[in-house]
Amino acid sequence: MRRATISQPSSPPSPATFRDATLAHTLRLMEEAGALDDAGEMTLAHARQHTEQDRILERARLLGRRLGLLEDWARLKTGLWIAASLLVLLAYLLAGGLLTRALGSGQTLNAALAFVAMLGVPVLALLIWLLWALASALSGQGTAPWSLGQLMLSLAARMPWLHGPHSLTLLRGANAVLRQQRLSLWVFGAISHGLWALAFALALVTLLTLFSFQAYQLTWETTILSPAFFDEFLRLTSWLPRMLGFGVPAQAVVHAAPSSADSQAIAWWLLASALLYGLLPRLLALVVCAAVWQRRAHRLSLDTREPYFRQLATRFASMASASVVDAEHAGPRASAPLFRPHVSGQAAPVVLIGFELPDGLRWPPDALASLADQVHIITGTMSERLGLLTALAASPGARTLIACSAAASPDRGAERFLRQVCSEAVDCALLPLSDESATGTNKPQRWADWLSERDLQEVSFCATDAEAKQWMEQRRG
Repeated sequence: MRRATISQPSSPPSPATFRDATLAHTLRLMEEAGALDDAGEMTLAHARQHTEQDRILERARLLGRRLGLLEDWARLKTGLWIAASLLVLLAYLLAGGLLTRALGSGQTLNAALAFVAMLGVPVLALLIWLLWALASALSGQGTAPWSLGQLMLSLAARMPWLHGPHSLTLLRGANAVLRQQRLSLWVFGAISHGLWALAFALALVTLLTLFSFQAYQLTWETTILSPAFFDEFLRLTSWLPRMLGFGVPAQAVVHAAPSSADSQAIAWWLLASALLYGLLPRLLALVVCAAVWQRRAHRLSLDTREPYFRQLATRFASMASASVVDAEHAGPRASAPLFRPHVSGQAAPVVLIGFELPDGLRWPPDALASLADQVHIITGTMSERLGLLTALAASPGARTLIACSAAASPDRGAERFLRQVCSEAVDCALLPLSDESATGTNKPQRWADWLSERDLQEVSFCATDAEAKQWMEQRRG
């Protein structure tokens, strides 16, 4: 059966959030293996939104909830915090761990070696990022080099105790969004610079504590290098601290015998170098990357010219003139949970729904209506279905009891409606109501057999009104 609808006036699409854009690309990757059963989601998305992009994103949200992508997204966010903590520790070891380990041993330490141990790897990584950023800006690609940001995202998606069934596909979807929007360089850069900045802050606190409460002998001793090398090294590295008013060692300390005063000056030079060459550049780079992300995040969009999104837009366009209520053939069903996940601590209303009941049946039954928080009747129109599904989607996950006619035969339309309702509910039951005027055709058992045949065993079957009342009472309790 087809029902004509009036096309909605065009309006500019709303900016896409990063999560919704990631869900849309994740579904694109998933459907490379085969189309998903999305008839209900397509119908709801078409009714709720009025532009191509908004409808595609709404479909992605609805399918994401049914397929468990939103739960995997939440796991991924938790994994990001854990991965960030591990990588801060790694960056801390690279930024100051080698130096603090050498200082903790109480040995005499060459000042130049201390400088390189603390700043060598981080500064080299920063220079590589800056060169890559310049090249990407000139080419307009916006790709990112390997960084702690990419490693963090990869670790978060692969943690065994937080690894969901679609975590890696979500990771690929997120990378696809970043590539399409030319944001990889800035997002991964912001994460990487933030981790390095935090690591340098910890390193500075550690060094300041060690220098404050222990005595160290910092020298310029060497076996094969000449004093002139250290003269030039000190002159170059102390230029910026001196210009900004920080105390730096005099050139004479390179040639003088080690003393506590000279070690103190060298220690302040090391702290100033860690601040100016390590922490400050990372903070500046972090601010730049975050500013670019904030500016572009409000303009995220899908490229609806891509074949996959173009196909979805075409399907939505075809629904503008006619919406299919009962198609002859249903698409393949995805191997996904039938019900909407229940949120712990959230009250679930009990909803009583009558589906295409004959006029002779009294609706609603008094014994069941008194236990229901909401009562609905569906006579077969698209507007009724959309109104019900929209209400269920907008409310906390409900427990639904669907009453149908025991004299009717199960068909594809009934299955589609049952799956659509269950996808918006945390629990569902089916009650075939007997029609006294059609005694010979009342066959409630065929509905039970049909549930088993259609892989709907998770839907509770109530053979009588008494069983349905008991089911509702248990759910209300």
